[in-house]
Amino acid sequence: MVKLGQHFLKSEELLKEIADYLEITKDDVVLEIGAGDGRLTKYLTSAKKVYAIEIDKKLFLKLKKKMKEFSNVEVINKDVLDYEFPKEVNKIVGNLPYEISSAITEKILLFLNSQLHKGVKDLFAVLMYQREFAERMTAFPGLRDYSRLSVLVNYYADCQIIKYIPKTAFRPAPKVESALVKLIPKDVKRDDLLFYVAKILFMHKNKKVINALIDSRHFLKEKDKNKLRKILAKSLGKLGEKKVFYLEIDEIMLIKQKIKDLLQNN
Repeated sequence: MVKLGQHFLKSEELLKEIADYLEITKDDVVLEIGAGDGRLTKYLTSAKKVYAIEIDKKLFLKLKKKMKEFSNVEVINKDVLDYEFPKEVNKIVGNLPYEISSAITEKILLFLNSQLHKGVKDLFAVLMYQREFAERMTAFPGLRDYSRLSVLVNYYADCQIIKYIPKTAFRPAPKVESALVKLIPKDVKRDDLLFYVAKILFMHKNKKVINALIDSRHFLKEKDKNKLRKILAKSLGKLGEKKVFYLEIDEIMLIKQKIKDLLQNN
């Protein structure tokens, strides 16, 4: 949680504030992503268990040494994308590197979703992102930043930007501001097809739905452009004339069902 690339949070007050957002109790099991040298980790140790994951070998060794006194802290030197989250985790905190933010966010959302369905209580994540990415997460239909990511996040979770963090909070200062985001999972079914459809739609977000789907017809297993246009026009009606970036989630779900029918019939 302490680094953005190699940009470290300077303020102990800010680190403590981030930990406070987790509202840690003695029953919590916390996963920290990108634990760095343990600047935040030490504020998490009131939890029942802390899994602190750090991919950088040098930082991992520093972290391991620093956390020796805490028997409830397990330090892990792995890539978070290859790491299977422990089944007892109920709170997640961390800084997510920009270049893999989408992949990690999706993994976290699906994990929280599965935990919710297992009956795990008091589930949420407090995560730091680049400001631009956080604003894409919270965007709604019609906004420039509205994207497949926005759909994914807002289907699976209530998402809130808690706090913007200035560049000056880091040493050395990065080129961009950061944002702290809270994700609380919603009680919804996992729906991989929904996000497959959102993906092919948002490849052409400024086009009408029908044109976006025709331009992505290789995903729909239909090579004949004219045939597909007729099928979609009949199936989607007025919805096919709406621009992709204005679509509400329930409209994308309706399109998904039409696509599902199309794929099953082909």
